[in-house]
Amino acid sequence: MSATDSRPVSELFGDALKQLSKLMGNELQLARAEIAVKASEAMSAVGLVVGAGISLVPALVLLLMALAAWVEELGARSSIAHLIAGAVGLAIGGILAGIGMHRLKANSLAPKRTIQQLQRDVTVAKEHV
Repeated sequence: MSATDSRPVSELFGDALKQLSKLMGNELQLARAEIAVKASEAMSAVGLVVGAGISLVPALVLLLMALAAWVEELGARSSIAHLIAGAVGLAIGGILAGIGMHRLKANSLAPKRTIQQLQRDVTVAKEHV
């Protein structure tokens, strides 16, 4: 558009609205694509965590049983040895759950590029108004 555009203000305003509408549509498509990628990444991560959990449960049980047997060999009663082993297992599970929840927070799944682009668009629009 040239600086000496002689079109009526209403036509210029209509063009601006059309361009804004097209820009918002493009931004929406970008957000959808980015959210789809983030969802795919999250599902892949969840699948890996579930697979790891399934394969690690028997190993952890065996290790906790060995810990209880070792504590018994040190002279503790069987019930105390199993209580200690159970507490260790509970601590390990709590730590792993905390790490997993931290990685699945909504902040890490947000469409950051789209949000940044929308902020730039708002800034540019404010400069031109």
